[in-house]
Amino acid sequence: MNRIQKSLLCLLGIVTFSGMVSQASEPLQHWSDGTAWTVSKHRVELGVLTLSRYGLTDKLEIAAHPLMVFLMPQVQIKAGWGEWSGIRLASEHGILYPTLFMRLVATKGIGGLISPELNIPQTFAIYNRVLASFGPSKNTLLTAHAGIAFAVNSGSLDKRATIDLPIIYPRLAVFFNQPEFDAGIDFRGKFSKLFGWDFNVNNFILAASTCNYFLENKGVLAYTSKKEKLRIEAGYKLCYGKYPSGAQWHLLPDINLVFGIGK
Repeated sequence: MNRIQKSLLCLLGIVTFSGMVSQASEPLQHWSDGTAWTVSKHRVELGVLTLSRYGLTDKLEIAAHPLMVFLMPQVQIKAGWGEWSGIRLASEHGILYPTLFMRLVATKGIGGLISPELNIPQTFAIYNRVLASFGPSKNTLLTAHAGIAFAVNSGSLDKRATIDLPIIYPRLAVFFNQPEFDAGIDFRGKFSKLFGWDFNVNNFILAASTCNYFLENKGVLAYTSKKEKLRIEAGYKLCYGKYPSGAQWHLLPDINLVFGIGK
């Protein structure tokens, strides 16, 4: 284990310990992506680079990506299950259809990520995840999650059709190696009414593969408008993965813009 991995594990330990010994307080209810909170009824959180969310009820939300719906359709439902001893529980259930995108990039030249000779069958992935959120102190929220994903293919998918890029590979690898497990932790809060942060670590573990582990660490600073109508995030995303070509680290910028409509 190298120095960066040890530092991340140490920070996770500190965050987890502080959540265990602190008293619960007022949670952060808006911008609920990655937490056990759901969008309030009829509120819309319209993400530019992330899933957009709509509150069907105060305990049920639906999410999709409006820009990717014609290339890689994805629909997700989050259901809130209540709160016990200050811990709020929820579950997420989603389906992803990447066939159109994979066929689009199966070409030669610019934009070609997959060899055009390879067959891309009809394929779907089904995701299920459990989330638990706890407010360790005022204006902070700690969330742990764990999930599992399965793929359903109409035919054999050649292992050479992988897209060996950070963020993309661990989310499409389930179509080659089943099942895929994920687990992580999210710690977010506010410095003031308008400014805050979000720090999270997510782990992906693939079954029946030597390229079986991926880690993503995101750290962003966030600005939220007074009436919760706009949220701007800017920071970094650190990725580690065991790709077919070998283990690699990537440091990427992370920028997101989310518009809030409704209470």
